[in-house]
Amino acid sequence: MITKIASTICLLLVCLLSATWLRAETSPALAKELRQLDERYRALSSELYQNYVDPEGGGMGAVSGPMRLETLGGPIQFEIKVRKYLEGEEPIKAIAEIFQNKELVLKKVRRGAIMSFIQLMLDHNEWQMANELYEHVKKTGLEFQATNTAYMFAKFHFRRNEWKLCLSALQQISKKKVSAAHMDFYNLMYGVSLQQEGRYAKAIEYYRLITPASEYQLYATLNEMASQLSQDGALEQAKQLQTHVTNEALPMPNEMRDYLALMAGYHFLEHEDYPAARGAFGRISVKSRYFNRALLGVAYAATKQGLYARALNYTSMLRTKKSTDLAVDESYLLAAYVLAKGRHLQAASAAYSDAMDYYVERIKNVDNFLNMKLESESVFGLASDINLIREFPEARSLFDNMKNLGVFLVRSDQFAKDRDFYQRIRALYTDYTVIVEEMVKAYMIERRQYLESYLSQSRFGLVQMHDTDVKRDD
Repeated sequence: MITKIASTICLLLVCLLSATWLRAETSPALAKELRQLDERYRALSSELYQNYVDPEGGGMGAVSGPMRLETLGGPIQFEIKVRKYLEGEEPIKAIAEIFQNKELVLKKVRRGAIMSFIQLMLDHNEWQMANELYEHVKKTGLEFQATNTAYMFAKFHFRRNEWKLCLSALQQISKKKVSAAHMDFYNLMYGVSLQQEGRYAKAIEYYRLITPASEYQLYATLNEMASQLSQDGALEQAKQLQTHVTNEALPMPNEMRDYLALMAGYHFLEHEDYPAARGAFGRISVKSRYFNRALLGVAYAATKQGLYARALNYTSMLRTKKSTDLAVDESYLLAAYVLAKGRHLQAASAAYSDAMDYYVERIKNVDNFLNMKLESESVFGLASDINLIREFPEARSLFDNMKNLGVFLVRSDQFAKDRDFYQRIRALYTDYTVIVEEMVKAYMIERRQYLESYLSQSRFGLVQMHDTDVKRDD
């Protein structure tokens, strides 16, 4: 009977809400590989800097100890030399100078200069040297210097989504020594790190410490709402999100406003407030990267309201797009479902058949891709297209390291035993390329699972169209 068709709706809603937020999980094995690659990068780059040779013959050989201290003429000259390298956009020379003159740095250079060196090291993922200098500052510097350095480390780990390490760095900060300018971001880092570790109540305490006028207040409010989210509170959260979205006086990037509208729309859908959901989705800009998702959401809401012609119009808009966006994929299944709900069963039967053909072809294309041997250029193009860092947040440092490895390859003649180093840099770069390809393929494998689900639902829908008990209206 026609009521049988409604049994697909639960499956469809699950796919709508989850697939639109498709995000590949970082497996323990992949996370381990990423850590090992990062450690290999740090070990190799440290060795490279210690074997740097000044191509201009400036005596940049690996000389340390008293002789090196005498050669340079003093810490002031050393600081000036490092600063000139940085002003000339030569960070490799600056970092190599610090590596090869570590004793001078530890014995005679000012703590303030050492702190700037630490930031330079962190900016280039030279964590081991940064940590050595930090330990020196903690032992010999003032409390505010140690606090400011710990703050640098907290920001470093925060950017890399290393929540435990970020918390560890934050715990080394003397809160009374944090300046007012940095306090709001300090509280935000604490809150987000605690939230990511599942300590929601404590995270909320830190979010509420952020001053109302702060540039971080909006992020704190949103994260607090996420920390408080529960099944009973989701509708209230949606209303709060909607309030933020419609408040034009509240400064925020357009994409963020669209993102919040999308979130609000999903929560309204979950609580079956379909007019509110359509209103939220309707606020998303046509130029936004969330627009396709909004079209799918508003089509579903319209379907639930019995506005089948409008729903079909929205799905039609999606299906005419030359895109393999997940929202476009889902629109084929939703279009057939809308026709079935509107009792246009012959058309629905044809739509389910079209959807099956579409999903079979899409799965075939994904399988072809998974069997391909990709060139490194293609890998990185795809990684950019799917925003790999968003899908695998733990890999944020990966592309930074690869960028630096690329610079090392270009400058390989500036290292002693350059041919050996060149081959080692190239080998590590290749290993990075391999893991990027692994992540791209992991994303596509998960994508394939969704397509298989849509294909299965299409088959189920088509079978129902041929049920002898179904009364056809067309």
